[in-house]
Amino acid sequence: MDPDDSALPDSPAVPMGQAMPETRQLPTLLPSQQAVAAAPARMRGLSTLGEGLRFVGDALIDGSLSVAGEVRGNLHVQAGPGGDGGHVTVAATGSVTGDVTARHISVLGRADGLLDAAGGRVSLHDTACVSGRIRYTHLQVNGADLNAQLERVRPEGDVGRT
Repeated sequence: MDPDDSALPDSPAVPMGQAMPETRQLPTLLPSQQAVAAAPARMRGLSTLGEGLRFVGDALIDGSLSVAGEVRGNLHVQAGPGGDGGHVTVAATGSVTGDVTARHISVLGRADGLLDAAGGRVSLHDTACVSGRIRYTHLQVNGADLNAQLERVRPEGDVGRT
């Protein structure tokens, strides 16, 4: 037994080659104390592509998507059940090469292709590098490296107004 193991209170020792101890003797965590608790309602329908992961292909997603890794393909994100979601966030470490269609798009990383948020909002942050085409109703640019064709799409019911 390792001397560092003595720091664990009431830990049953299990010698190699022996059966595991009776589980009724082991302490357990309540669901509220577990590291992976049930997702709060506002987080349901959130998909994440973590840093260091690469996705190649087209995806249809219900809810919202956060990209911290690399995507090579088209993403179509629609609002999930109950109307929640429809958001895409490309994190500072994220990269998307392809078309992104969603109600709201926020870019902190790299995006190359069509960003289509017709009827919604596109936010480009100071760490963003965006090239291609952007369709939007509302656009916010905070110092991004931007080389794109911009197309404002008027909201429904706004036809004829200047």
